[in-house]
Order: sequence, then structure tokens, then C-alpha cells
Amino acid sequence: MTRIDIVALEQQARQMRAEEMRRLGGIFSESMGVYFRGLSRMLTSLAKLLNEALRRLVSSNPQGLRQH
Repeated sequence: MTRIDIVALEQQARQMRAEEMRRLGGIFSESMGVYFRGLSRMLTSLAKLLNEALRRLVSSNPQGLRQH
């Protein structure tokens, strides 16, 4: 009968788990980077649109539109 080395199996299982956690952490980090880059681009576009809208609103001269 073959003797099972439980200590070696546990050590190998811990090592495999640690490797898998590192792999999943890398995948998570990469996806969050993609997500936040996209979010950043979207917020930048929104800020530019708001800037233009506010610029038009503030720079208009309502007194110039009146006719006496």
C-alpha cells in the first residue's frame, strides 16, 4: 500500500491556492484598470460638455437681446 504524504499534499495545495489567488488578483487589477480608464474618459467628455454649456449660459448677454 502506498503511503500518502499529507504534509506534502497540504503544502502543494497551499502553493497552488496562492498561485491561483495571484492570478485572479492580476485579472481583477487589469479589469479595474480598463474600467477606470473608460470611466475617466467618460467623465472627461462629460466635463467638456458641461464646460461648453456653462460657458454659453454665462457668456450670454441678456441685456443685448432687449429692444428699447
